[in-house]
Amino acid sequence: MSNTAADDGPLGAFALFCAYHLGLDHQGRRRFGNIHDVARGAGVDRDQVEAALVRHGLDAGSMLNRDFDLASAQLDIQVSPPGVDLLSIAWMHWELFCNAPVVTRDWAREARDDEDENARVFGGRRTRN
Repeated sequence: MSNTAADDGPLGAFALFCAYHLGLDHQGRRRFGNIHDVARGAGVDRDQVEAALVRHGLDAGSMLNRDFDLASAQLDIQVSPPGVDLLSIAWMHWELFCNAPVVTRDWAREARDDEDENARVFGGRRTRN
């Protein structure tokens, strides 16, 4: 995965990271939308955006398998005050994403941990032994 944006057209990795995951257009303005909005902004169809997301490792499955806090990156963009250079913030998160290790998720363990936490916080019975 490239860490440069020099040839990062509308379907380039950094541009898609910004548009699809952070809700920023190419000028650094907040424009959160869905895959159809991103496609319209790039002048392509939805399938081309989806293929580019997969090609760049930015699809949902790939994002879940990175040790990267996407929610915090999105929040940084959303709560930044007017006048802040959002593309600089996006670039910082892009570098963190590019350097984040790929992790193997244990979905069964995560479900058990969530169930235990829900039982602890909300009381009630657990559905497993």
